[in-house]
Amino acid sequence: MDRRIRRVLSLQIALLLLVTVGVYALWGMVAAKAAWFGVLIATTNTLLLVWRMRPNDRVPGKPASLNEFIRSWLERYLAVGVMLALGLGGLKLLPLGLLSGFILGQLIWILAPLTIKET
Repeated sequence: MDRRIRRVLSLQIALLLLVTVGVYALWGMVAAKAAWFGVLIATTNTLLLVWRMRPNDRVPGKPASLNEFIRSWLERYLAVGVMLALGLGGLKLLPLGLLSGFILGQLIWILAPLTIKET
C-alpha cells in the first residue's frame, strides 16, 4: 500500500475516535453516533479505494485501464450513497452530525499529504 494512502487511512481511523469522543463530550451520544457513522463512511470509501488499487489482479508493467477506474469510482460512489441513505433513513441519525463526520473524514484527503515529508 502506498505510504500516502496508509497515512490517510491512519488519520481517518484516528479521526474516527477523536470525533466520536469530542462530539460525545459536547453534544451527547445521539450526535456522537451520527458523527462516528459519517467518518466511518469516509473510511469505508478509502478502504474500497485501497482494495481496488492492490496489484494482485494486474499484469506487471500494465497500467490500470479506464474500465477499472470507472468501476472503482462507481463502487465507491454507490457505497457512499447507500451508507448515507442507511444512516439518514434506516438508522435515523442526525443529518448534521452524519454529514459533518463524513466531511471531516474526506477532509483528511486534503490534510494528510501536507503532513508527509517527501524524501
